[in-house]
Amino acid sequence: MVFLCYGFSTRRGRVLTTEVKVVELDERKKQILGAVIESYIETAEPVGSRTISKNHNLDLSPATIRNEMADLEDMGLLEQPHTSAGRIPSNLGYRMYVDRLMKRYELTANEISKMNTLMQLKVAEMDSMVKEMSNIYSRLTNYTIIGATSEVKRGHIKHFHLVPIDDNSGMLMLMTDMNIVKSKRIIFHTPTDAYLANEISNTLNEKLAGIPQNKIDIDLIVELQNEIPQHQSIILQILKFANECMSSSENSEVFLGGATNLLNFPEYSNVNRAKELLEFLDNKANLHRTVALREGQKVKIIIGNENEALELQDCSVVLTSYTIGDNVVGTIGLIGPTRMDYSRAASNLEFFTQQLNKLVQKNIMEDKL
Repeated sequence: MVFLCYGFSTRRGRVLTTEVKVVELDERKKQILGAVIESYIETAEPVGSRTISKNHNLDLSPATIRNEMADLEDMGLLEQPHTSAGRIPSNLGYRMYVDRLMKRYELTANEISKMNTLMQLKVAEMDSMVKEMSNIYSRLTNYTIIGATSEVKRGHIKHFHLVPIDDNSGMLMLMTDMNIVKSKRIIFHTPTDAYLANEISNTLNEKLAGIPQNKIDIDLIVELQNEIPQHQSIILQILKFANECMSSSENSEVFLGGATNLLNFPEYSNVNRAKELLEFLDNKANLHRTVALREGQKVKIIIGNENEALELQDCSVVLTSYTIGDNVVGTIGLIGPTRMDYSRAASNLEFFTQQLNKLVQKNIMEDKL
């Protein structure tokens, strides 16, 4: 017999209050709760005792299952939407399932093959690569993908490359330590050919590549200008752009993929409800707050009214991180109805980030060759 103490939130009007529920479960109740949740995840229809008796090998009569389901309802783990209907899981029931009953989902060979195929895409910028991977992944899972790049502190430029376009301008390309490529047109105030552009690139790489932004001081800038005195205006433009690139990288960028996937679930067939949720997800500040909920956990599952935002309290969010080496550089997650296949979602997300980490490392190694 298991005694569990759960804290959960209930909505009264538009105010959330936290209550504590002591839940006592024996093996029979755990089996029936798991069966109800798995049936509801699959069908989106209230589950009756006869359905459990027919589809799950529990060796229990419908009457016994019905009595146990009534007890689970009294405990707050199941709900009955209508008097004559079967039961559906409550948020507390989902939390019990995720924490205590859920078994790890093993990806099929076909699922692994599909993900490995999409991971072969080659995208120049890491943030673009993550977004593109996520958009394709959202189509494979039918869930909405949410993510963010982590804040980058004390970053540096690892490569400069200046190429003339014509006599009056050139294209500057920078690659940051996060494998992000940025470009900008630079105005030449004096004629600059390919030879001089290459000389400027080499000097910049020798003096600045690999140096943290906060270590580039006035002495280093003066030294750099003395190396190429006839092109000080070009150097100032490059330094300004490099500073802009690294400053902007200190702000976490958020992205969303497959938002309309939510409309495929019957839970969002109500137009007003769907509109409210999509408007919430269209706001970047809301996305920032949502991905911030990961709080350093490897995989975090936020169920229903555990979400602080009212618009997400009929949804669940599964979050994890992706890395470069040992450094966490971003968060990625799935958003779907509380009737989410949590085990499958978590396994898919873990596999996705593992493969993404490998791909990022591979691209970095290729860039070094």
